[in-house]
Amino acid sequence: MFHFFCFLDILPGMSKLLLAGTVAYDSLKTPRGERPHILGGSALHAAVAASLLARPNLLSVVGGDFERRHLDFLQKYGDTKGIKIIQDGQTFAWNGFYEQDMREAHTVQTDLNVLLQFDPELPPEYLDSDFVFLGNIDPVLQAKILAQLPGRKFAAIDTMNYWIAGQKENLGRVIASADLLFINDAELRQLTGEDNLLRAARSLLGNLKYVVLKKGEHGALLISAAQVSAVPAMPLAEIVDPTGAGDSFAGGFMGYVVHSATSSGVDVDWDTLRAALVYGTMVASFNVQGFGCERLAETSKTDLDERLKVFREITRIN
Repeated sequence: MFHFFCFLDILPGMSKLLLAGTVAYDSLKTPRGERPHILGGSALHAAVAASLLARPNLLSVVGGDFERRHLDFLQKYGDTKGIKIIQDGQTFAWNGFYEQDMREAHTVQTDLNVLLQFDPELPPEYLDSDFVFLGNIDPVLQAKILAQLPGRKFAAIDTMNYWIAGQKENLGRVIASADLLFINDAELRQLTGEDNLLRAARSLLGNLKYVVLKKGEHGALLISAAQVSAVPAMPLAEIVDPTGAGDSFAGGFMGYVVHSATSSGVDVDWDTLRAALVYGTMVASFNVQGFGCERLAETSKTDLDERLKVFREITRIN
């Protein structure tokens, strides 16, 4: 049985959560409409998701074109001292579309822009971060961030096929220095060369303690050397935009882990991570119901409580 607290306010003395990743301008089109030049990026989606239970510290880079109103928006969901602004550069931009089933994003154009100049140096206030989520960025940069946090309690990372194909060795090293890896089916098979997903996940375990296998509309798996937990996705009547769903899942997951560790005083354990798997799934289900993070930004703890009640009922086994 999962042991959930009600989704309470952020606690005094909350453990510090560092979120590192991209902040971007996305232009996207789905069967439900299109949005040019809206906020996107792994750090953005993860921060909005995590902020329901923890106020994260953000580490990223943007260009001089990044609008003040968008920086103000970010400040609602986390500390932005770690957002570096390169005044003579342009913010990372992605242009893509989804077909009718919306299972896969099709990229029209990617402009890395200031990401090519990103040299992640943590502000002094971030150096005592207890919990870390490193979104989908160059594994060399992920390793540099972790090296600045020797006192961390728990570190989770995400990656993608691009880094697996081009920087497999560097990625392997940073995975081995983390506690948990977020990854999807295709990426896991690509990384390990193993068709069976359970064997593939466990082949990565060592210093890495856990793998969270993201399966999209089929839910998610939490895998350790000895245990497995599975959570289905929340059934939804309509999906508007799946962009950032994985990042909001990870952000919600980490927000729950931080809140639980702070409120209980107990180190991260299996039961906490199983509950975080459900919580992250609930958060991501709101993300896909609007373009970018528009719907998630409007989501309250009451909304999450209500959706969790429905989820418990539809997944209950007598």
